[in-house]
Amino acid sequence: MAGSNTDPTQQLNDYIRTMHDQGILDDNFDQLLVLRREQNPRFINELISMFTNDAEAYIAEITNALSLTEVDFSTIISKLHQLKGSTSGIGGHRMYQACCELRVAADDGDKDRSEFLMLINFLFYIFSFYLLNICLYVVRCDELFLRVKEEFNTLKQCFDSISEMRRNIISNGTRRRRRRPL
Repeated sequence: MAGSNTDPTQQLNDYIRTMHDQGILDDNFDQLLVLRREQNPRFINELISMFTNDAEAYIAEITNALSLTEVDFSTIISKLHQLKGSTSGIGGHRMYQACCELRVAADDGDKDRSEFLMLINFLFYIFSFYLLNICLYVVRCDELFLRVKEEFNTLKQCFDSISEMRRNIISNGTRRRRRRPL
């Protein structure tokens, strides 16, 4: 980020550009910045706060579904769909990509589990094969979900910094207006 003598608005713009360059943010975030200008100055901070709260809840529910003895792929898919939509809407590019990868793995795991339940009545050999397959999908889902959580933490840190910079800019603007003689 630029030096401390740089204008706070320029620091914020530079930071957002860096987050774009790293693939953390995408154009959807820029579109929200345009809406912010047309509405209220705290819009972005409020949106980030809502996203963070919702994403933390979805991640907790996915964590719970992955930790069950019999992995609940339908809950994972449902909550992941909500998380993916929220992430896309706020412009969290890398986290969105991680959600997409986890969704594919969860879909594969759900399909294989259904096949496993149908075939278990036929052959114990098939049972062993699918059990191993499901275990591999669960491990893959765990690994990909870890990536989703890491990308969420990165995105949350990014948004925390943006929110803090926006608060400072708003606060500085309010102080300047108070100092002006009437």
